[in-house]
Amino acid sequence: MLPCARFAFFTLARDASFVALAALLLMVAAASFELPLACKIGATVALLFCLLLLARSFFMTEERFLRSEAWRSLRPEERPAGESGLRVARAECRELMLRFAKNAAGVSGVLYISALVLAAANGPGHDTIVTAGLAADALK
Repeated sequence: MLPCARFAFFTLARDASFVALAALLLMVAAASFELPLACKIGATVALLFCLLLLARSFFMTEERFLRSEAWRSLRPEERPAGESGLRVARAECRELMLRFAKNAAGVSGVLYISALVLAAANGPGHDTIVTAGLAADALK
């Protein structure tokens, strides 16, 4: 693994841990009111993080990569040499962003399913599951 890719991994891991901490704090605050709502909040934060990473990887040009933290923090002798080295480092950084985005999407899916199951376990009347009977009663 290139030093640039290793540093990009730790930078993304740091960003993901800050997002996870923020989501956890929001979930704990909402869990006192309703547990399915807490799971929905965590899932939404994870999905937003996934979308942010997808956008960052899509718009990652060579100029933007040269201004990134993963590139600027390395000493010049640690950086890959030449134009091809820059392309390889940028490709590895993009691949890492996509891998983190995939994991965030997985976490989001698990939390959304947990919210759905918890709302179903609490019985009818929650906003997650609307059965045909509840919908018919609401129309009357």
